[in-house]
Amino acid sequence: MASIEEVRAAIAQAIDKASQSQSALQQAAELAEDAQQLLTSVTQGSVQADVETTNAQFQQVVSGVSELQNYLGAGISGAEGINSRL
Repeated sequence: MASIEEVRAAIAQAIDKASQSQSALQQAAELAEDAQQLLTSVTQGSVQADVETTNAQFQQVVSGVSELQNYLGAGISGAEGINSRL
């Protein structure tokens, strides 16, 4: 059986990994926004349906990342709560 210290260390490691995931997701959202802005600027005035669809897809990435960050934040808070009770 693992000691309390080992459990706390493992939980702290999980929190660290989740925090790293949040940073990576933030970067992904920023890059998707950059891609959307670039596409928007070069296709301005286009009437092609796939341009709007593609821009909407980039926006969905940004929204999806935000939702994932919320889940990660809740997970981090939960893990911190568990760790503080040990």
